[in-house]
Amino acid sequence: MSDATPAGTSQFSKHRIEALIDGIFAVAMTLLVIDLKLPEHANVGDPAVLREALAELVPNLISWLISFMVLAIYWVANHRLYSHVRHADGRLVWFTMLMLAGASLLPFASAVNSRALSDVAQGVYASVMGLMGLASLLAARHIYRNPQLCAQPMDRETYIAACVRTSGVIVIGLLTVPISAVAPRMANFAFLLIFFLRPLSALLARRFSHGSPARLS
Repeated sequence: MSDATPAGTSQFSKHRIEALIDGIFAVAMTLLVIDLKLPEHANVGDPAVLREALAELVPNLISWLISFMVLAIYWVANHRLYSHVRHADGRLVWFTMLMLAGASLLPFASAVNSRALSDVAQGVYASVMGLMGLASLLAARHIYRNPQLCAQPMDRETYIAACVRTSGVIVIGLLTVPISAVAPRMANFAFLLIFFLRPLSALLARRFSHGSPARLS
């Protein structure tokens, strides 16, 4: 059952929202690299010193790679969601702003995660990912339940797949917290599970949407 948009509800240009999304994601992705720097006073002309400095940067490099991948996943997910949208209403705008708040915080969370290998640092990182994921889920639900906002309404299978992928990222992020309490250096490797989310989401979406054309309420 759709939630009808009341008459007179403000409409926002999706193109301006997408431009803001692209800008914030571009800045966040760029800021991630700031944490990758060699010691200022190290004699990096000495191969031994350079090797040692590069080895010390490995946690930062891993955190950068994971964070860049997470931002890329959310950017692609948001692009898919907005491909259905003709114009946005106030709720969709604020769900998107909530997601962008998480994206802007991710460079900070990534720096904390790379410098302090602990369950607390991992919890900060997982919390930011959870914020982005929750906002993305709310946006997907709103778009799905309000086809009047859409040029091309979102079908049940697409909605389920989007929810599975986003929920999967949240669960993986939360999973790293207890892992980091036992094996701090291994926790970030749990994010490799993200690569299994797309085939899993496609499988579950086909299974749960088969023979069920009705919309989720």
